[in-house]
Amino acid sequence: MKIVAGVLAVTVIIIAVFVYRRRVEMETERMTAVLNGLLKAEQEASLTNRLRVAVGFGSCVDMIVPALDILGHIGAVPPDSPKHYDSLHDLDELQRIFAYFFHHGAAAE
Repeated sequence: MKIVAGVLAVTVIIIAVFVYRRRVEMETERMTAVLNGLLKAEQEASLTNRLRVAVGFGSCVDMIVPALDILGHIGAVPPDSPKHYDSLHDLDELQRIFAYFFHHGAAAE
């Protein structure tokens, strides 16, 4: 029985490795196709003498903190009825939308 379980485990691992490799190959092929398309579009673009270029930089830093600690610190309390909002305007709406996403097990960004 132990031999069968060992053979089965090795077989599953080998299949997982092949599936993972194929997935990586497919992503590489897709990215190569996108890059080649962008390079082709770049070559076909006409340039003028008065070309202007704008360069910008954006960054985003995510913070991972215990949400209940933060909500407790700002005085939030669990609402009676969770609700979804498109935009937030006050603490009550923050409490309700947090409860809404918490209830559904989803991240609220």
